[in-house]
Amino acid sequence: MIKAKKELGQNFLIDEVALNRIIELINPKNEDHFLEIGPGRGALTKRLSDKAKRLDAVELDQDLLLSLKLINSNKLFIHNESILNFDIDRIIEYEKIRLVGNLPYNISTEIILWAFDSLKQLEDMHFMFQKEFGERLSAEPNNKSYGRISVLTQYLTELEKVLYLEPSSFRPKPSVESVFIRFKPKKDRHILSPISIKLQEITKATFMHRRKMIGKSLKNIPGEELGAAVISEAIRESKIKNEEVDEVIMGQVLTGGTGQNPARQAAMKSGIPKEKPAFIVNQVCGSGIRSVASGFQSIRTGDSQ
Repeated sequence: MIKAKKELGQNFLIDEVALNRIIELINPKNEDHFLEIGPGRGALTKRLSDKAKRLDAVELDQDLLLSLKLINSNKLFIHNESILNFDIDRIIEYEKIRLVGNLPYNISTEIILWAFDSLKQLEDMHFMFQKEFGERLSAEPNNKSYGRISVLTQYLTELEKVLYLEPSSFRPKPSVESVFIRFKPKKDRHILSPISIKLQEITKATFMHRRKMIGKSLKNIPGEELGAAVISEAIRESKIKNEEVDEVIMGQVLTGGTGQNPARQAAMKSGIPKEKPAFIVNQVCGSGIRSVASGFQSIRTGDSQ
């Protein structure tokens, strides 16, 4: 029996009941093309290859390749490399890919971001994570788990936690529960769109400095590049509510108070009442996201406190 390698974050799923339930949740069809990340000993791989049109399995650990080859299916194609270096275009035919995997705990973030880069080629994704990481992906504002990856994940995909598993379902046993999550890419959204790129810049600046004033956090993002439509979209996707505008900061944020202030336009597009400050942004505190606003009262053209 091949032992799991801690340095690769391996925890093999051995629970037959759980494996069968996962197959039910994925619901593979004979016209489906699957890509499995980290197939390990092949417990899920065998079940998928029996039902799918084609299954590509990407496994970094050479010691596990023999177990996978013993599955002996003409629909299974094994790739011995890191998924982070894998070019999905190599295996694209006509249909979109269905992505599955029991992800290594130590590079879950890197893999989910890799998957986001390929969303236009994906039909859906089903991933097993440690519960804590899964909670971060689905966290809402004002939750301590809410962060940059939460915002980006929920902007790009619809996600649903469909199954929780106890540590006893794996060998070796992890120290925490695991969660199986289904992701469905949102139509016409991708990680390289202008809004997505700006959302990443804004969230990177704010979440890197959780206790710093938002104006300082965003000082390296040029104000003229923050168009009103992009800002208002970022506000909506960050799930800030109008009633959360309960803290004011003197002066304008990022922009110098010109007549076409994109901050002011963004606030108006977001439905903020006129008497509210003109620019709503995120200040990330220890307990999660809250709103802050620039201006003690309605900002007048040319104000620059």
